[in-house]
Amino acid sequence: MVEFALVAPILLLLTLTAIDFGRVYLGWVNLQQMTRIAADYAAEHATSWGAPDSAAKQADRAAYQNKVRNDARAINCKLPDTNADGTADIPPPQVSGTSLGSHVTVNIDCEFSILTPIISNIMGGTILVGAETTYPVKEGLVAVVPGGGNPITQAPVAKFVASPQTGWGSPIGGPAAPLEVTFIDQSTGGPGAWTWDFDTGTRGGTGSGSVSLGSALNKGPHVVRYDCVGAAGATCIFNVSLNVINGGGSDAEVKSAYITVTVPPATGPIAEFTGNPRSGLKPLTVGFQFVDLRANTVTYTSYDWDLDGDGTPDASGPTPAFTYTTEGSYSVTLTVTDDTGATNSLTKVGYINVFKQICTVPDFANVRKNGAQSRWASAGFTTQVQFQSGQGNYAINQQSITGGTIDPQPNGCDSTITVGP
Repeated sequence: MVEFALVAPILLLLTLTAIDFGRVYLGWVNLQQMTRIAADYAAEHATSWGAPDSAAKQADRAAYQNKVRNDARAINCKLPDTNADGTADIPPPQVSGTSLGSHVTVNIDCEFSILTPIISNIMGGTILVGAETTYPVKEGLVAVVPGGGNPITQAPVAKFVASPQTGWGSPIGGPAAPLEVTFIDQSTGGPGAWTWDFDTGTRGGTGSGSVSLGSALNKGPHVVRYDCVGAAGATCIFNVSLNVINGGGSDAEVKSAYITVTVPPATGPIAEFTGNPRSGLKPLTVGFQFVDLRANTVTYTSYDWDLDGDGTPDASGPTPAFTYTTEGSYSVTLTVTDDTGATNSLTKVGYINVFKQICTVPDFANVRKNGAQSRWASAGFTTQVQFQSGQGNYAINQQSITGGTIDPQPNGCDSTITVGP
């Protein structure tokens, strides 16, 4: 009994010491989790710690501080108060940058109390424990549905072009020669249904106009014939609209006074031409051909071409060729002169349409990191996939460009994407 009485206090002290340090170790584990939660929040609001300031940023910073305070209270630790003003010290996260690929570091110190009297007297009653966590910036990433579910469907954007938008259309000493216009759908967002109206609203102009195809209910392209009858120089003007729809909604584009058809002169030279092809991906080489509507009854002596719509001559002769290296819609003007010195000009607005390639952004949900580049390249993109940090060959659940058929401005198929776990 005497021996037990002598040893018991020592055993009790060792037991209490073990319990105390076990509590501190558990507190350190909880503190690690606390910094992870804080770093995750800071990574999703990285710009809130930079200038310029705003009410929204102040609210984000206050929410961060409240989150840290509440978590500290939950794990029974005391945040330091170095200024002794009754306010806990919560250092802001260290943000290396706000772009994807930058990092946010959170470092938190917290005091845990010591209950064992002797150890408490030696250590001062508390032990200061610190933890640090670094997360990649997540602000700007677009979340996809985990488990390979369907991403949110975005409404489409209606867009179309016509070629040409101006030209001759009337009887020219014989049967009618209507203006043939090709309509090309350029809508983005993956529409599933199209409604065209090729003669929307009230027509304008001074002639009597007609149209061969009033509407259509599919993507196309559509060839529509517009005619105009009246005195030489009379015009007929037509409006056009397109409505597209998918599971995310609908959109419409209306182009007023979009097609203008003009009655040609009754006598003298007439400028008319064709181009082939009239649309395609850049660089696009187009061959042009003068068309003699006077059936060789007029002798033409010169052909002056403005092939890119800049107002300056680009070629001469009846059959020039031109290469378009930049995407856009180009007007083409031909001015012809006959052997009497009489001239005539024709401008076909929007006659040549040059497009950049539009790639389909793949959905990376649950794709493994090692397979991301091949999936990106197979979709037609020329760049390297950028990866957020994560353990091993992680499954992707975030991507900076939403999957779907889009035109990721401004770089098209040269756009870059960042993916993360």
